[in-house]
Amino acid sequence: WNEVAGQKLDYSVYRLAYERWENYWKTDQPDGRLLLKGRVRGRLALGLGAKGVLKVGLRLSHSYGTPVIPASAVKGVLRDAVEAEGLRSFLFGSQDSMGFVEFQDAWWVPESRSPLVLDVITVHHPDYYAGKAAPSDSDNPNPVHFLSVRGAFLFVAEAPDRKWREYVEKLLSQTLEKRGIGAKTAAGYGRFLFGG
Repeated sequence: WNEVAGQKLDYSVYRLAYERWENYWKTDQPDGRLLLKGRVRGRLALGLGAKGVLKVGLRLSHSYGTPVIPASAVKGVLRDAVEAEGLRSFLFGSQDSMGFVEFQDAWWVPESRSPLVLDVITVHHPDYYAGKAAPSDSDNPNPVHFLSVRGAFLFVAEAPDRKWREYVEKLLSQTLEKRGIGAKTAAGYGRFLFGG
């Protein structure tokens, strides 16, 4: 685990791909296009429910092996943050229509330290959770290691115009700062800092 967590992932191919991707969205930027960099405040756990040989997943780019936040996850967490059904349908779509805001996957911003961090979930009362016995002080804890993510990500979205872009930017920054994204948000995972 430590060897995997120590991988820096900022190799030149990814740096070039990231720069091309960021420059593509910056070029001829219309009023409705949003580019917003945010840094994970602690750690991000994304893809824990994915099936795999390690029993705990991690969402990585298929092309580069770097952390990525899928556009569907960004859209989903923002959709839940909007209370008005009409506004929710307008921005994110419904069964009857497509949304007026288009989101892209959030790419990890390359830096010299590894974005992967070794983390642990400890099940203190495995028999209790399996429905076999009541919890007791003599239970044997079961630590489960997994990888979480740190670092910064670039979020990209396209709104109908400048006013909607400003609304989506505020919604995105406030939601990810207060609620977070991904798994274990109740434990403080997935919260971001913007503009600093």
